[in-house]
Amino acid sequence: MELVKNFLNTFVSFLIRRLSFFLVDLYIAVKRIYGTDKALNIFIPVMDFIGKKRAPIMARLGKVKLQDMSSLGKIQDMEDMIFGVFGTWEKAEKDEAIKVEMFCPFAQKLKGHSEFCHVLVKRFEESTFRSLNPSYSLEIKGKLLSEHNGTGCIFIHKLK
Repeated sequence: MELVKNFLNTFVSFLIRRLSFFLVDLYIAVKRIYGTDKALNIFIPVMDFIGKKRAPIMARLGKVKLQDMSSLGKIQDMEDMIFGVFGTWEKAEKDEAIKVEMFCPFAQKLKGHSEFCHVLVKRFEESTFRSLNPSYSLEIKGKLLSEHNGTGCIFIHKLK
């Protein structure tokens, strides 16, 4: 039974990662055809929808405490594992958690398209976490990995 569970987890993670690469490719294609503003207007509702729908599932899987940002951070850890992103928590407290991501498999493909991270990834995270705790806020800082000579993405998660 454990072997089947591990296989299913690996398979689902693989499908989600492939779907994510497809979404990035689709965004870039739409942007090239219609421009940045139109592409963002098309994809923002998509990211909101996915973020809101995945929130309760990920919270349940991670056994997350909704009033504790260090616990809510487990959701970012789960998604990073699925997407192949590597980072470390520099701060993990009840009201604030800061994660610095140093590797992202999407970064190279998104060079010249960093608004995908600044706007769409941010919106994806906000939709997920605000569904679970309306007092959530997010700031993304740093020279993003998707930018020229980017060094790391700093996610500052806060509960008010």
